[in-house]
Amino acid sequence: MSKLVIIYGTGSHNTERMAVAIEEGARAEGIETVLKNVNDANVDELRDADAVAIGSPNYNHAMMPTVKKFLNGLAGINLSGKVGLAFGSYGWSLEATQEINRILTSCGVEMVEDLNIKRMPGDEELELCRRAGSLLACRIKMMK
Repeated sequence: MSKLVIIYGTGSHNTERMAVAIEEGARAEGIETVLKNVNDANVDELRDADAVAIGSPNYNHAMMPTVKKFLNGLAGINLSGKVGLAFGSYGWSLEATQEINRILTSCGVEMVEDLNIKRMPGDEELELCRRAGSLLACRIKMMK
């Protein structure tokens, strides 16, 4: 079965809400999902995934330090053939998702458009997150 691994950091639970909605969208398409807070995640979980979604809120014009540490652990790992999504909540700027995108791209991941939600996601924004999960699921199915 195709699998999407979703790993996120969160401060005020906004990015966590996004991650849950992304998972809902992928599951609705029949895709197996793994949803983990970055503090409980291991880079090895990405190896057998077909798609990867990594999320972080913007924190002092950067991604959360825990997400950065996790992504630094990807150095030298080839993730070619996987589809990826960078997502997160923000207040003023988008450095977190831009850097996630850059790192995953450097590992060979084929990225879809970043998903950025300003502050707390409401119903409309959560629906955008579900659609992003559905899009990832459809991209995985096309690759198989």
